[in-house]
Amino acid sequence: MIKTYEYTTDTDEKRLVEKIVSTDDVQIIHMIFKNGEGTPKHHTNSNVHLIVVDGEMTLTVEDEEPKTFKKGTIIYLPYKTKMIAENKTCDRLEFFVIKAPHPSKIGGPEEPIKIKE
Repeated sequence: MIKTYEYTTDTDEKRLVEKIVSTDDVQIIHMIFKNGEGTPKHHTNSNVHLIVVDGEMTLTVEDEEPKTFKKGTIIYLPYKTKMIAENKTCDRLEFFVIKAPHPSKIGGPEEPIKIKE
């Protein structure tokens, strides 16, 4: 059986975060950030792949220096990795977050845990 999912392909909103798929096996989230926007600092709640499809992502992992990744890049982050994903270099950053397995399958919370500073 084939199941299809749709996601937003164009938006004038400053920020878009949409959960497209949430099954027992995987969560897929689509995000669009304008320049200066990003995620809060948080720990990944599953094994995560970030797929950059437009723009450039500035990614800070653990306490390392930020690194920039261009469109066409897939980044893997293991469960419980401290991270921030930001748009610091371009007008529009678009990417997908693939969480596998679903966070509940490995004891993670449904949403990532934000880090207070």
